[in-house]
Amino acid sequence: MESYKAGKVKAPHIFGVAAKAYSALTKKRKNQCILISGESGAGKTESTKYVLQVLTAVGENRTGSSAAIEQQIMLTNPVLEAFGNAKTLRNDNSSRFGKWINVHFDRKGTIAGAEVKTYLLEKARVIHQTAGERNYHIFYQVCAASKRDKMLQDLGCSAAEVFNYSKKCTTAHGHDDEKSFDRTKQALHFIGFDAASQQSIFAAISAVLHIGNLDIRENGEGNATMANDKHLGVVAQLMKVDAAGIIKAICERQITAGGNDVMQKPETADKANQCRDALSKALYSKLFDYIVKCVNTALRLKNQTVTMQVSVLDIFGFEVFQTNHFEQFCINFANEKLQLHFNHFNFMLERELYAREGIELVESDFVDNAACVELIEGKGWGIQACLDDVCIMPKGDDQTFLQKLMQTPQIKQNRYFGQPKATNVCFVINHYAGAVQYTVHDFCEKNKDILAPDIVSLLQQSKSKFFQTLFEDAPAAVNQKVGAKRSGGVAHASVSATFKRDLQSLMDAINQADPHFVRCINPNAEKKAYFFQEQKAVEQLRCGGVIEAVRMARESYPTRMLHAEFVGTFAVICPGVNRSGDQKQVCLAIVSAMQIPAKQFRLGHTMILLKRDAVDKMEKERARLLGGKAIVVQNAARRLLAKLELKNKRLIRARFGAVVKLQSICRRGTTRAKYARMVQVLVLV
Repeated sequence: MESYKAGKVKAPHIFGVAAKAYSALTKKRKNQCILISGESGAGKTESTKYVLQVLTAVGENRTGSSAAIEQQIMLTNPVLEAFGNAKTLRNDNSSRFGKWINVHFDRKGTIAGAEVKTYLLEKARVIHQTAGERNYHIFYQVCAASKRDKMLQDLGCSAAEVFNYSKKCTTAHGHDDEKSFDRTKQALHFIGFDAASQQSIFAAISAVLHIGNLDIRENGEGNATMANDKHLGVVAQLMKVDAAGIIKAICERQITAGGNDVMQKPETADKANQCRDALSKALYSKLFDYIVKCVNTALRLKNQTVTMQVSVLDIFGFEVFQTNHFEQFCINFANEKLQLHFNHFNFMLERELYAREGIELVESDFVDNAACVELIEGKGWGIQACLDDVCIMPKGDDQTFLQKLMQTPQIKQNRYFGQPKATNVCFVINHYAGAVQYTVHDFCEKNKDILAPDIVSLLQQSKSKFFQTLFEDAPAAVNQKVGAKRSGGVAHASVSATFKRDLQSLMDAINQADPHFVRCINPNAEKKAYFFQEQKAVEQLRCGGVIEAVRMARESYPTRMLHAEFVGTFAVICPGVNRSGDQKQVCLAIVSAMQIPAKQFRLGHTMILLKRDAVDKMEKERARLLGGKAIVVQNAARRLLAKLELKNKRLIRARFGAVVKLQSICRRGTTRAKYARMVQVLVLV
């Protein structure tokens, strides 16, 4: 890492990308961002750790407070991984949320603070996991540690096999859940969570597990009933609410008739189970948001000074499974937007530059994916708009949503949209990475994401301040609908609308910074070490636009310099060229003098564009000339220093000789006087 920080190693490496971003930040004084992408299991999370490791180590003028912030930034990783990562079929430590990390630096290049923005936590994983996959790591950590931890035992935690939400798969390769729990606790403590806060967090985790074990059945009248067992008692005790209140909130629904009359209507067992699961998802989601909020409080800027920042994006990769749901739709939409940014940065802006400079561009078969993005987010007619419109309808459901897609001309006629002939519950989007078939099942319900008002009211009246805090901002209005106005005049935004807004905010932040791209490649689909599948790697490179970017770079002229900048840099290698006059003509004279082939450069209105070979040739000649001149200057300086040193040594030697001569004279005089006295004494005797 030290070699990459010092710029001594030029080979591609994640350390080099991070060091380059920091160097650009300090030199250009402009925000930088590192966009890490790739499919699940490709190494995005680990790459993010390495980037943060470099960013927290490169800053100079480090103080005690900055060192503490750096350590806190690194300790956010085990916390966010524990609560936001899980074992999937493709990855044993898959991030089930996206994160945008801003690392702030002051004008001296010292870390001043940080903040984390999260996107689209996969709440459905809390209640259901595919065979071979696990729930979030934290559930298994508390279950494993409960064997020896008295506090967890008092909170009702036990083996993972006991709970419905965690018993499908309890192990993950390379994960020691008991040791991981200790690391999570230590990280929480260092970040700033005291013992009481940690106990409240683990109480919420235990509550989610026990909620999943609430036994809901149907009585003879077809109404839902809940067994008053130990799980209900633990949930009531942990959340500090009445057990009867839990039964009533889950098994009954409060409705308003005639404007003011409120009555309770029994729910069916299916509806009650859905309500129970919705409570689990909402509780875990609120807990996750609370942890992120506290982390940001610990990492926040200590003062309001203007800072520069390096941002790191670690977001879910493109996903396609046998059955793709609402979560995959949102994830792939985010990847489509990021791919659009990548395309515009590498291709579209390149074309605009060539057109602006009046330079002929070699056309390629590059296909822009802006139309696919427009299909999803088109205002008033896109797939997201259709979904929100259906969610507002009183009887809008998934089939109504699918029918609306089929009846919207802009969607039906779009070449990126399709519908399988064999089924009427799916639609297809032709993404940049390939066609994906989405099932509309639960699209509307997941997009609404509204918790039953009775449950919200119950938790807001909890005797636990912690649970009150988690749900203090949750809407508690009866029959709240997506898009409907509350009494305060604020509409309840749907999940897709909120995600679209957050994603646009993210793209705005990316567009205001200089981007650095990291493409993570998954070597194989078997999660094996030292096993490389060439075809899989090539597919990922093609889907990520890397192959096209390399081809375009080879065909184009990657080095761009203003005329004056080019003349100032390379005029030294052509002393016979007159630097005065039109700078464009001076540029032409320099490349002609250097015998650069016409195919290796293009001269624009304000810039000169060159291929790598031409730049290397001129840089080599410049280094030779400047290096030779530097040697001459060094020789003259060394000669002057040597002369001064010799003169000084001669002066010292002369002074030393004079001192020795003076001493000799003094000794001779003293000896003669002594001898004369001795002779006089002998004569007298």
